Amino acid sequence: MERVAPENQGFCAERLRRIGEVMGRYVDEGKLPGTATLIARRGQIVHLETQGWANVEAQEPLAEDAIYRIYSMTKPLTCVAALMLFEEGRFLLDDPIGSYLPELGEMQVLREMHNGEPVLSPPRSPVTVRHLMTHTAGMTYGSFEPDSPGERMYGEAALMRPDRSLAEMVDCLGGLPLLFDPGTRWLYSISIDVIGRLVEVLSGQTLDVYMQERILEPLGMVDSGFCTPPGAADRLAMLYSIGEDGNLEVTDAPCGRDHTRLDPFCAGGAGLVSTITDYARFAQMLANGGELDDARVLSPHTVAMMGANHLPAALCPFGEPPALGCGFGLGVSVVQDPAAAGLLNGPGSFGWSGLANTNYWVDPANETLGVIMMQFIQPPTFSGYPTTQQFRNLVYQALVS
Repeated sequence: MERVAPENQGFCAERLRRIGEVMGRYVDEGKLPGTATLIARRGQIVHLETQGWANVEAQEPLAEDAIYRIYSMTKPLTCVAALMLFEEGRFLLDDPIGSYLPELGEMQVLREMHNGEPVLSPPRSPVTVRHLMTHTAGMTYGSFEPDSPGERMYGEAALMRPDRSLAEMVDCLGGLPLLFDPGTRWLYSISIDVIGRLVEVLSGQTLDVYMQERILEPLGMVDSGFCTPPGAADRLAMLYSIGEDGNLEVTDAPCGRDHTRLDPFCAGGAGLVSTITDYARFAQMLANGGELDDARVLSPHTVAMMGANHLPAALCPFGEPPALGCGFGLGVSVVQDPAAAGLLNGPGSFGWSGLANTNYWVDPANETLGVIMMQFIQPPTFSGYPTTQQFRNLVYQALVS
């Protein structure tokens, strides 16, 4: 993607400097190790800036080609992988997942616990592909409510073990209950990893190979994959959290994954690493209606469907705390009412975030996209910093024509 002066695409360079000032304060105050921010409009990069450190202790500056664990920003790529098969007529969104993954076809709903034993009954409707892509299937991650028996069952199953294949994960998942009837609640879950297994079954390839051949290579995402590229492990930024003393400290990656080698478990919901410029290429493909540099990944109609709200009104806003003004598409959140969301970007903007405070969005109305990367996992008792919302608003206060 070509880099141009901000004024060439309607941005005020002086106002864009506010991004570095705000992000730099987080670094200077020791709240974040480092941040990288990128803005593009109409396929041209108007802002790319890094602040702080890839390794705080070694005072190693965060470079533009730093590699990040993008965690749940993997989900949109996995949904795109599946939607490519959708375009080939391999499935419909409202097909029961049991038609393709029979291990999941007999899952029951946990209605209550009686004398320490689960009371189960069949779901009112089967889990569909759409339910999985929109986190309304009745599944969970097993880490949200420690006092919930259903959550404990998922947690104890350790579904995301790095030594377990997607096929083995799905087989284990089939022995767990759904926590509610599909389509009746929104609950963030392992469901996109199930979509990753659907891709494997329908394509006949492992998810990493399919994604490499069908998405990463065509889009020129040379530094992205389910592990760091050969010889590039030293570019993987250190992962930080907050220690007991309130200061930044290096933390281990969840589930024991080190991201410098390819594990058997190619997590379609959280397994990729990428750079900020690589991910911008993926986002630009979506902004272009499914194409980048003559590589056609999806049709414009499919991208529009992906970025449309698929939740009924009763489930909006989704999440806890609720994502005000937002709905949910296929693996992405969708801004329906920017004023209610407290954001300046246009209605119809869509994107998603990752555990280590990475985030992207595509704004079709303003032909703009943004990506922010860092490697900071906030502890459970900490509400986090509003960097994503600040970055979005800092982008649009600088968009003046």
